[in-house]
Amino acid sequence: MGRLDRSIKIAFDKVTAELLQADDIFDEKKDAFEIRRKYHRNELLLSCCECEQDLSISGSKYDRLHFKHKPGHDVCILTEGQLSPKDQDIFTEIHKSKESRRHKELKNKIGKLLANVEGVDTASIGIDSKFIIRNDEKRKPDVYCRYLDKELVFEIQLSALSLGYILSRNEFYKKNGMYLIWILDNFDIHNQGTLERDIKYLSKYENFFKLDETGNVFSLDCDYKISYLTADYKVHNKWLNKSVQLNQLKFDEESFQVYFFDFETNKQTVALELAEMVSKLEAEEEKKIAEERTALANSKAEEIIKTIKEYKARKAQNYTLIDDLINELDDSELIVLNNKLNLNNKELKKNPLNTWIKESSWDGSPFIVFILNCRKIDIDVNERKLNTLTLLQELYENKQLPSKYFIVKPLLHRGYYINQEDEAYLKKTLSDWEFLTFLFCKRLSDKDLVYDIFNFTKLICIIESAKQKQIIGYKFSNWSAFANNAIYHHKEYWEYIELAFKYYGLWDTLIASDKKNTFQSKVQDFYKNIPQQKFDFDEVFRDLYSDIIDDISLAKD
Repeated sequence: MGRLDRSIKIAFDKVTAELLQADDIFDEKKDAFEIRRKYHRNELLLSCCECEQDLSISGSKYDRLHFKHKPGHDVCILTEGQLSPKDQDIFTEIHKSKESRRHKELKNKIGKLLANVEGVDTASIGIDSKFIIRNDEKRKPDVYCRYLDKELVFEIQLSALSLGYILSRNEFYKKNGMYLIWILDNFDIHNQGTLERDIKYLSKYENFFKLDETGNVFSLDCDYKISYLTADYKVHNKWLNKSVQLNQLKFDEESFQVYFFDFETNKQTVALELAEMVSKLEAEEEKKIAEERTALANSKAEEIIKTIKEYKARKAQNYTLIDDLINELDDSELIVLNNKLNLNNKELKKNPLNTWIKESSWDGSPFIVFILNCRKIDIDVNERKLNTLTLLQELYENKQLPSKYFIVKPLLHRGYYINQEDEAYLKKTLSDWEFLTFLFCKRLSDKDLVYDIFNFTKLICIIESAKQKQIIGYKFSNWSAFANNAIYHHKEYWEYIELAFKYYGLWDTLIASDKKNTFQSKVQDFYKNIPQQKFDFDEVFRDLYSDIIDDISLAKD
């Protein structure tokens, strides 16, 4: 409270009703002390232009005179040390402008016109005469009034304001629940200066107000900004102008901002409209793309089906080209192709494979092989219609196909299940070796190993004989001859055979029945010069004889 008020460059003389500028009256030392003498003779009654508290003229040790609040004064922004030298100059200009003819004219017009507005308490109207005092702070607005249940203050600004001054005014009134309306005068909305931008960005609404002096009722000339969408879906902003009366204004009870048009909400609405429009356009574009993809998928499917029919009709032997075309299809295109092929149609009286197999000749069988091998073509190899043969029966009943394996292997590989009816039929139709091959294929959990079964049938019979404790597939009359044959003809797979013999308990039987020691001699010769062992049988062995593998794993653990 006792600091020097060096920021006070202007004072009001109540005697002459004039503004005194410190830089002018204290410039000459002689004149300065004459002014000081007048003050002490009470010929000058000085007050602060901001808070209207009494001022004194004080000196320093360098005989530099200045205006100063008297001891014990209340809070004043000029004593807070918040104003820079530039702010001090702006503050001086503000108060000089407040004494201008135009400033007085505007505040008097506002006060007079407010008196005729419905809802305004005429007794509350104060024109540069009412101090708002709150918690040791006070401000004197240019115009004050009560409107309905609200307190309104009007600040007229004709010259530049510092942002600090603007914020000080704005925060004071907001803190005390009053609605501050800045009244500007001559300014170009399209060429806004710092003052206009500072005031504009105090509020999210971005409305400017001037007094509308064209009529006899209180109206404000409002410049406000709107957002809108252009024909090419771009967001633009533009300024509009409208004369509005007090009852057309809106009052934000949270920020204590007064506005006519809510630019922020408008901007969000336009942004939402744009988002919806973009979403709609994207949906239309996606629909268009989907339609184009569907058309392309249909075209590809029809071309592939046409080519398949052509190949089938001329009994082509190589379907690689069609395989390549199908492999190039994406998932959605495959769905279209299979829908058009419709090979799993439940309404068909026969599985198409039954018909193709029944009618196929040797030179036409590559078509069936192609269908079975092409996993991307949907066809159920296990579907059996009423009153039809199974596919295996259909195949073996076709006398035009001398060799069946050309079709059997891909059929089983595709997952065909050999049922009891098939077993009974095959047992009567096939040799023992062929029949056993089918039984081993049926036992496979991994149908990708079907082709290997056909390659290893004899080896599997050796291991299966050990498991079942009877000779399977071979015509030997005793175990010794059986074992001698195994080690002689399958020495490169002996590790698997010996493991099975020992695991299933056949090894001791073989040793006991080897009266002439022929088998044991062969085993000794084998271990003296062990041939290179093969392991291409490993996956089949693990699949068919997982019990051996599981026990070995447990033993290791």
